[in-house]
Amino acid sequence: MTQAERLDVLCLGEAMGEIAFSPAGVPQVAVGGDTFNTAIYLARAGLQVGFASAVGEDPFGDLIQRSLRENDVSDRLLRRVPGAVTGLYAISNDASGERSFSYWRETSAARQCFAAPSQMWMEGLGETSLLYFSGISLFAFQADLDRFFASLSALRAAGLKIAFDGNFRPRLWPGDKARTQEIFRTAIALSDIYLPTYEDEALLWGDQSAANCCARLSEMGPKTIVVKDGANGCLIWAQDQLNTVPVPAQVSVVDTTAAGDSFNAAFLAGLHQGQPATEAALAGHRLAGQVIGYRGAILPA
Repeated sequence: MTQAERLDVLCLGEAMGEIAFSPAGVPQVAVGGDTFNTAIYLARAGLQVGFASAVGEDPFGDLIQRSLRENDVSDRLLRRVPGAVTGLYAISNDASGERSFSYWRETSAARQCFAAPSQMWMEGLGETSLLYFSGISLFAFQADLDRFFASLSALRAAGLKIAFDGNFRPRLWPGDKARTQEIFRTAIALSDIYLPTYEDEALLWGDQSAANCCARLSEMGPKTIVVKDGANGCLIWAQDQLNTVPVPAQVSVVDTTAAGDSFNAAFLAGLHQGQPATEAALAGHRLAGQVIGYRGAILPA
């Protein structure tokens, strides 16, 4: 991608090495990460997509860069950090497909993504239409969140749309819950599109139902809100209207990894292509249904 080329979406976050264990304990090595997964599915939907992050000069960094290129995702804003390592996680699935995680990411290269005053990921945005990030992006960049939020505010004022998936993980945010809520509140207020999962919102905010969650969020700034609720489908708040979009077909769950990431990709792609929010959400359900019927975050091309 050259400086003048335009992106439909820039996904910003952390990609990591992945060691996935099946219910039988068989390991499989890959790479993944929530915004990384979404970037790949957006590109497969035909959008011009970039991924901005930092990885180490190590085999997992090589694999992340190769995966982006193989899926036609621009890696021009992927920073390779000499002497740093790429984060790593292990994921285990039980017989129902539910996941548990272990992480090795405290010294990952992505934690340095906002260390440089130049903020290299901003330099090539040009006429990019949408910036997408997540709560895990916030965790990776939390050493410099004030600068990150200032950048988002400036970009939004210049006309860039912002999409955010809360993707709250309690293990990443121990201790001061009020501080965590303030961080997420700021990110939500800076977003045009918010794509949370009800279960995550309930953990952070104590919402008693997806409808209560949607009502609270409608007062926080985003014009479009999609509250994902697993097999119950999703609630959409858009154009001052609330709609329920059920899952169109029952799915046999193998692995829930990247269910939300893939839903977000199909939903954002649908909006970009001019679909109404409810139709885009159906596309999200269909793609997520395919993904959770397969072991791993990324479907075979």
